[in-house]
Amino acid sequence: MSFLGCLFRCIRVNTALLLTLACFGGLTLCELQAASEDSASSVLGGMTRWTMINVTPKTAQADCHLLEFPDGTKVLVDPADAVDAPGTALAYLQQHQIKHLELVVISHFHLDHYGRLVDIVKAGIQIDRVAINLPADRSVADRERPWGCDWDHVQSVLQFLRERKIPYFTPIAGEVLIARVVNGVAVKLEVVCLYDGIHTPVGETMVNDTSIVLRLSHGATRALFTGDLDLRLGAWLAQSHFDLAADIIKVPHHGAEVHPPNEFYDRVNPKVALVSAPKALWLGSLRCKRLRDYFSAHSIPAYVTGLNGHVTVNMTAQGFSIQPEHSIK
Repeated sequence: MSFLGCLFRCIRVNTALLLTLACFGGLTLCELQAASEDSASSVLGGMTRWTMINVTPKTAQADCHLLEFPDGTKVLVDPADAVDAPGTALAYLQQHQIKHLELVVISHFHLDHYGRLVDIVKAGIQIDRVAINLPADRSVADRERPWGCDWDHVQSVLQFLRERKIPYFTPIAGEVLIARVVNGVAVKLEVVCLYDGIHTPVGETMVNDTSIVLRLSHGATRALFTGDLDLRLGAWLAQSHFDLAADIIKVPHHGAEVHPPNEFYDRVNPKVALVSAPKALWLGSLRCKRLRDYFSAHSIPAYVTGLNGHVTVNMTAQGFSIQPEHSIK
């Protein structure tokens, strides 16, 4: 029998098995879902894949991250691209035939973290739901005029989602956004913390410090997504009770000041850092020198989109591997 024949036969057998179990009892809905996910774990060979998409090929910064779970579920964190590279986020999704996203997470409302959401929907990619964290009120956004968070544009995007009947919601700290079981191993995307810019442990903040901090875990292997976490809240988190430890960190604020202090990275204690930043910002700017020096002193390799192109992280319960599009010696 051909490979495709075997594959389709396995799919039919697994589907039939689940239908039989559902009809004759003995399993809850959650147990059925877990069984289904175990049977589908061959989609990615039991791995969780994170691709830091290169949306910073020129001189401006942005973030866009595709998460693919072992059962084929896909999540996009920060649907954006740089102002001097419009269309790069959507082009990547289309090139890789991404037609359905179970979840989109907007870490915070700066255009370089959400600016291509409308285009992605208009291109026909189905989105089931969107996780957001709005500033507590317009006053937080207005502190950044004429740059930064455009409150009126944010409201127009939310209106667009309502018109398209795409639900959006604000998660809470500790909420599990995606949960799967792969060969008995828990795979999760969960919220570590989030604040609204006014009701915070450090007083009123800028929009960067409204970033949703996420943890992606495959068994004991962990990655921390930090949005554009800023200096003040980052300093507080470094002394907080939150569990920040991770093998891989998505570096906040594109590696540039005013990202969190070194004590924050001490708490995370990453083995590898991923930076969504153009080459000129990462290598040619004093704004990134502190973090470059920190990673060098701690022998932490940094993968940067402007240097390495797309960077893929393959996570399993046993560890992880990094596959850059371009290797830099």
